[in-house]
Amino acid sequence: MKKRSQPAAKPGETPTCAKCGACSTVCPVYRVTGREYHTGRGKLHLLEKLDPAAASAAYAEILSRCLLCGACSAVCSRKIPVAAQLAAARAELNRRAGEQALKRHLVGDLLARPRLLELLAPLARRFNPAPIPADSGLNLRLGLPPQLPAEAEKPPKPATAPPTTTPYLFAGCYGTYLAPAIGHAVQSLLGKAGVEAPQRAAGWGCCGLAAYGAGRLDQARGLARRNIAAHPGPASIVVSCASCAAHLSHYPQLLADDEQWRPRAEEFAGRIKEFSLFLQETTSDQPLPPTPGPGPEPGPRLKILYHDPCHLRFMLPITKPPRKLLSALPQTELVELPRGPRCCGHGGLFNLAHPTDAAAILAELAAECRQSGAEIVTSTCTGCLLHWQKAATQQLIPARVLHLAILLDRLTSSAGS
Repeated sequence: MKKRSQPAAKPGETPTCAKCGACSTVCPVYRVTGREYHTGRGKLHLLEKLDPAAASAAYAEILSRCLLCGACSAVCSRKIPVAAQLAAARAELNRRAGEQALKRHLVGDLLARPRLLELLAPLARRFNPAPIPADSGLNLRLGLPPQLPAEAEKPPKPATAPPTTTPYLFAGCYGTYLAPAIGHAVQSLLGKAGVEAPQRAAGWGCCGLAAYGAGRLDQARGLARRNIAAHPGPASIVVSCASCAAHLSHYPQLLADDEQWRPRAEEFAGRIKEFSLFLQETTSDQPLPPTPGPGPEPGPRLKILYHDPCHLRFMLPITKPPRKLLSALPQTELVELPRGPRCCGHGGLFNLAHPTDAAAILAELAAECRQSGAEIVTSTCTGCLLHWQKAATQQLIPARVLHLAILLDRLTSSAGS
């Protein structure tokens, strides 16, 4: 007797979960907790049955226990946008039960971990000369959510600068305020590739991914409008952070109900160029020359593991360009994880809210990294890099950790040098 299939979703409707369980095979959180309600299927079932108006601490905790990595949607036969539904549920939870209900499980738990606050305090003091803007997602990721002024969510004024064909560089909050060497490396590489020096847009802001993940959808939409207004067309927008690139490309969905801004969001998203893809396409006919070796005899090749950020792998998806860039250099040997690409467990706010789960996911990944023999781990997601650097600091891996742009800049030479 054949099993009856559920009716297909009508155009414009979100399909319903078939309860097949495919999501459980790829969910990083489920792999370390073993709890069904941590899978995409489990969370969707709870969303069908429970109203955020009657939210309990347990409900908020379950909604927060998701990396929003997109792995479940990638294997879902119905392509249910689980991450988008969870972000909407978190927003509803904030609206109906108060933001503290979710914040306790996203960033509020820092208050119960004074050792972590002790470690973050010197970081905040160190970067005080270049203060992080109040609406930057870094504040959320550092566990220090600010009180935003009311004007932060007002529609931005139209850009006064005329449209330009000179590429923009979007380095994101981390690459601008905490690790400016990333942006400098991107500019250097583009110069080596013969691309006109990119410009930094005036008035740009945080991409809004952290706000989106925390359920602050109004703030996320306000940041989207600001960035769209700050980058008038038709120039390409080269983005050095994988997660920023994925979220900037998501603006048409984020502003789908805004008739004024949706067309502009679509045009804006069409100009987003993730850094590795842009560089690989630019140098496909003439690869960047490698840095000359110390002598006539070639030395041993450097074993490099490229880590696929989940947002890049599942949401754009981009996996081959970074590997092509690295493989084109004769002094490198690209190695892979024994069981293929995996989530690092950082997840923006997830590692702050659920450090034990994040550490367990990272430990599994680190064990496979050791098996690969990698001497350098590289990626383009700043969150992933932070987590890999944590693994290196804790001596879970014997490898150095570098952003792909910095690594490529060091391994290539300028024309004529």
